[in-house]
Amino acid sequence: MRRTGRLAALAALSVITIGCAFGAESAAARLQKIEDRQAIEQLLMGDYPRALDSGDWAAYAALFAKDGTLIMGGGSTKRTGPAAIQEYFSARPAPAPASMAAPSPCPVPAGGHRTEHVVNNLTLQINGDTATDQAYWQTIVTRDCKSVVVGAGHYEDVLKREDGHWKFFKREIVDDIPPRTTPAAAAPSR
Repeated sequence: MRRTGRLAALAALSVITIGCAFGAESAAARLQKIEDRQAIEQLLMGDYPRALDSGDWAAYAALFAKDGTLIMGGGSTKRTGPAAIQEYFSARPAPAPASMAAPSPCPVPAGGHRTEHVVNNLTLQINGDTATDQAYWQTIVTRDCKSVVVGAGHYEDVLKREDGHWKFFKREIVDDIPPRTTPAAAAPSR
């Protein structure tokens, strides 16, 4: 009886030891995936929209890999590399400066505007040093104390780890609900 008890204890200890060895490896891999997901979420939902909304084109372009490509307008605009991406946005005319009017309850001074890009509904697949994702975006513009959604769509991304940081290898911006360019038709009267 004693021998059977010892063998059972030894077998249980072996199973626990083997399980811990596999569990430790698995835990390290799971921890890496969690850290990668947090870094990617910071890129997609924090750093990217803040650089875009502030017009900090150097910071915006730095979010792309050395060979990273930005695709917009259904493929009609395509820029590869941080320098080309920064040059594209920097060459666009800057918005007119906001006047220094008297204090107002409006968060944006008269004549000025502010954009806020909202990113949500993220799906993400991480595979080692590469990842793919899709997310929805909306652009909200506040002007003259009124806020409107001026566009909405989704991103289709391929990401890669470059120099220890997650960057865009390919970011395609798809306009699902582009801004209205013509007035809405009046409903027919009955």
